[in-house]
Amino acid sequence: MRGTMMPSSMRDVEMSRDNSSPSSILRLASGTPLAVGHLRSVFQHPLQSDQLIKVMRADAVASRWNAPGRWHKRLPRTRHYVGYLRELKEYIGARARAPDVDVPIARMIGVVDTDLGLGIVSEKVVDAEGDLAPTLAAVYEKRGFSPELDAALAAFLRGLLDGNVIVGDMHAWNIVYGSDSRGGPRLVMIDGFGEKHAIPISSMSRAINRYRTRRLHQRMLVQLQRLVPVGG
Repeated sequence: MRGTMMPSSMRDVEMSRDNSSPSSILRLASGTPLAVGHLRSVFQHPLQSDQLIKVMRADAVASRWNAPGRWHKRLPRTRHYVGYLRELKEYIGARARAPDVDVPIARMIGVVDTDLGLGIVSEKVVDAEGDLAPTLAAVYEKRGFSPELDAALAAFLRGLLDGNVIVGDMHAWNIVYGSDSRGGPRLVMIDGFGEKHAIPISSMSRAINRYRTRRLHQRMLVQLQRLVPVGG
């Protein structure tokens, strides 16, 4: 972490050593998440002010992976961490296949042990004040499809296509508008990227992946207008 003082928002999340293990774990359970999603909770990294840690919600794991009849969800070796692997693999794949393209997905850093289970670490995308960047839904709610937002949406889609990014899930709540170490402000997908299908057809065909990405982008725009009231 930069500086000599730890902000009060970060002091309640501490580094701790597990006496039963030689490796250190991060204590997050006593802190307050910055955001809570359908499957994950998002915490400020206690030692790196420009990074976030996402951990799986225990209730989501219990209902989606560990409930009776959900045996098929437990087949992958990575179980409920399968999404971590998918996103890390896609980020690495984008960097390998399109190293000169500044792909509009979160910069993935790695994984870390926490007292809430394994966490996935990514760079924080922030607004002009340094706070967590607003979602696309929040930006749209304020002013609708402004010329600036239209341009940002076009650049976002172009970046996904140029980088041949495989998108598994695209909606107005997993895309944020802000800046990170790569620049900005721009739209950045913070999760939901990576191949989800058992038969990896998007991985096998760039043309099919482009078609699917365009379709997901269009569906997201329709959903945005239907679910988010402007000025509401």
